[in-house]
Amino acid sequence: MKQFSFFGIILIGIISLCWSVYRDVQIEKLLPSDLRNRVVGARLQKDGKLPYFYKWKPGDGIRYYDPNNFDSLRVATITASPFFHQLLYPVVEWKQRTISRFWVALQYVLLFIMTGMALALSQNIFQKMAVLAAAISFLYTEAWINLIAPGQNYLFIPFFAMLCYVCLRKTNNSIAAFFAGLFAISLVLIRPNTVIMFLPLLFMAGRFSLRYKVVFFVPVLLMLGLIAGSSFQRALWKDYANGLSEQLKLHQQLGVAKQINARDPKFAEWEGWNMAEVDKEFEKTSYVNYSENGNFFVLVRDGLHMKLSPRFLTISSFSLMGLLLLMFFFYRRKTGYLLFNLVIFGFCLYMLSDLFSPIFRHQYYTVQWFFPILLAASGYSKTYKWLYFVIGLGLILNIINSPYIKMEHSIGEYIIFAALLLLAFVHNGKQEQGHFSIQHS
Repeated sequence: MKQFSFFGIILIGIISLCWSVYRDVQIEKLLPSDLRNRVVGARLQKDGKLPYFYKWKPGDGIRYYDPNNFDSLRVATITASPFFHQLLYPVVEWKQRTISRFWVALQYVLLFIMTGMALALSQNIFQKMAVLAAAISFLYTEAWINLIAPGQNYLFIPFFAMLCYVCLRKTNNSIAAFFAGLFAISLVLIRPNTVIMFLPLLFMAGRFSLRYKVVFFVPVLLMLGLIAGSSFQRALWKDYANGLSEQLKLHQQLGVAKQINARDPKFAEWEGWNMAEVDKEFEKTSYVNYSENGNFFVLVRDGLHMKLSPRFLTISSFSLMGLLLLMFFFYRRKTGYLLFNLVIFGFCLYMLSDLFSPIFRHQYYTVQWFFPILLAASGYSKTYKWLYFVIGLGLILNIINSPYIKMEHSIGEYIIFAALLLLAFVHNGKQEQGHFSIQHS
C-alpha cells in the first residue's frame, strides 16, 4: 500500500510537472520584466560601470536598454547585488530572449536539485512522499507563478541554503566545510540579511571541529577580502547600498530623488523580442497576476490604518528575533540542539526580517520558504502531524485565489511561518537514524 501511494504521487507529480512547464513556457512569452534589469546591471558592472543609478541615454543602444527603467526617478530599477550580477556573467552576453528561456529552465533545475537533496535526506517512504507532495504543491503556488512571470531570482536563496545545510551535516569533512562556507557567504552576498539565519548555529558551535571552522571561514574571508581589496568592488557595494536607500524612500514615500531622464524609444524589436508578438501574447493569455504584499507594515496599514516607520520595523524585528533566540536557547538546552531544528529556526528568523522589511514584498518572495518546507518534509514524523497539516494548509492558501478570503496568500505565508517556527522548537529527531544527527566523516 505504501509503495502504491508513493508511485501514485510520482505519477501525479509527472502530470503536474508537464502542465506547470507548459504554463510557465506560455507565461515566459509575456517578457519577464525584472530579469532584464538583472541582465543590464550585470552588463554595466562587467563593463566597469556602476549600475544602481544608471539611466539609459540615446547613445547607449540596445545593450543597456530596459523598457522598465524609464521614469522620473534618479535611482534605477536594478536591485540585485553586485555578487549576483557576477553570477550572471557566463550568460549575460546572450540575447535577452535566450536568457529568458534559459532562466525558466534554470528555475526547474534548482527545484529538482533541492527536491533530490531532500529525498536523499529522507529516511522512510512517508518522508519521501511528504517531500514530493511539497515539491508538487509549490509549482502551483502563486509564489512560483509570480517567480516565473517577472523572471525573479529569489529561488537562489533556498537553493544555496539547502546546499549549505547538506555540507554542515559533515562536521569533520574539510571539503564539506569549505563548500559550506562558500555557500554561506554566497547567500549573504546575494542578500545580506540572510546572515541572520546562521545565528542559531552558535548554539552548537562546539560540535564543529577547529579544522572545520577554519576551513569554513577560508572562502568567507577570501571573498570578503577580494571585495575589500578592489576599489571597483567597494564602489559597487557603496552604490548598491545607496540604491537600496533610495528604494526604501520610494517604497515608504519618503521623498525619493528625481531627475529628468531620456524617453523610452520603444524599440519594436530588441535582443530577440518582438514587441508586437508580446502584445499578441498578452491579448490571448489567461495569466493573471495575483501578487500580494505580505509585509507586516502593509497588514497594519490596511487593517489598523496606521503607518509604521522603518525604524520601528527594524527595532521590532530585532527585538522579536532576540526574544525568540532566548526562548529557543532555554527551551532546547535540556533536549539538545539538533542541526535540523537550528536551521529551520534560523531560516524563520531570517524570514522574520523579511516580513518586517519596509520594502514591499511581492508574491515571489514566498518561494524562499521552499527550503525549510522541503527540509521539514524530509523529517516528517506522525508525532507532529498536526503541524505538518498546518504547513499544508498554508501551501493551499498560497495556491487558491478566493474572492471570499482577503489576503489569503499572506495569511498562508504567516501560517507556514508559525508552523515551522513551532516545529523547530518541538521536533525531536534523536531517535531517527542519519538525518538529524551530525555526520562525522
